[in-house]
Amino acid sequence: LADKYGPFYFDQPVDHSDTSAGTFKHRYWANTDWYQAGGPVILTNAGEADATPAARFVTNSSMALLAENLQGAVIIMEHRCYGESQLGNDYSAQNLLTLNTETALADMANIIKNVKLSGIELPPAPETKWIVYGGSYSGNLAAWMRYRYPEIVFAAVPSSAPVQMKYDFYDYFYPIQKYGSKPCIQAIEQVIAYVDDILFGSDEAQKQSLKAKFGVEGLEYDDDFANCKSLLVFFFLSLSHLVLFNINFLLSQPSMGINSTYVSSRHVAR
Repeated sequence: LADKYGPFYFDQPVDHSDTSAGTFKHRYWANTDWYQAGGPVILTNAGEADATPAARFVTNSSMALLAENLQGAVIIMEHRCYGESQLGNDYSAQNLLTLNTETALADMANIIKNVKLSGIELPPAPETKWIVYGGSYSGNLAAWMRYRYPEIVFAAVPSSAPVQMKYDFYDYFYPIQKYGSKPCIQAIEQVIAYVDDILFGSDEAQKQSLKAKFGVEGLEYDDDFANCKSLLVFFFLSLSHLVLFNINFLLSQPSMGINSTYVSSRHVAR
């Protein structure tokens, strides 16, 4: 990605209700190549991850296509407490106190109201129409921005946004269990049962051996291990590949009357 697109850094309040708490450097990328006076700004919050991989969306995405067609601009902003948009030097409780949805929405509203884009004069909202995009949790933020800040958000495009919160969202995997290859499903279930048996057991040596297989030996809490990235990636990739193969195979059959080269698990599982 060319340097002209960023990253840039916005002085964001640590606490929007307490200016004495100071500010942090909030990272974002912007593309104004197609902007003409009166055009919209398309904004997305990259969500719960380092935003670096999402930076390319300012030039190569449906958002970029929309901006080009509407003679608008695109901004990809990082979520606070992820990537380089940190409030401190560690992940202590003190530095994570404002890591919540309300503050994330306030961050987005503040950028809408105050960001300056190089080379263009951007009238304030609602004169400038802001369209908020997002997928999954980022899609939640898009929908909630339109609901919470209708005076500055012209429209929202929330994709695969689970706006009805559910603590134990086991039914996320139901379509995979129902339509996936039975031998593959059985193998995955056996692995999950094997891991559960160890974690719920009392053999500490066996637990440490299991954790070592995922590169997190010495991790103190078993629930942290159950949610650790390496384990999630393992199960997610297994399930994703399973769904991609089965759904793409079905959609590519002449009898279906359609042809598809790619369908993601998110389209099926949500």
